[in-house]
Amino acid sequence: MSEQSIQTAAHKMVYILVVEQSLRAGEGMSEQVLAADLQKHGIGEGERQSALDWAVGKGWLEKAEGGEVRLTEAGFDMNFTQ
Repeated sequence: MSEQSIQTAAHKMVYILVVEQSLRAGEGMSEQVLAADLQKHGIGEGERQSALDWAVGKGWLEKAEGGEVRLTEAGFDMNFTQ
């Protein structure tokens, strides 16, 4: 999987949390529920994990206790109109 596809999947992941799930900075959802949403968008398990790691590295998301993915301020502030 290419770096570009990982970046695209990471952007979709944050988009889902902000736009579709209406989460705010500091809020999160379980990785299982997020995985189901990503599957609907055509993002499978292997790509999901790489995208999650990439988004965490960018500071957009955090992995929290109990298998939760939490949205950061940086992730919440992303511009999705580009």
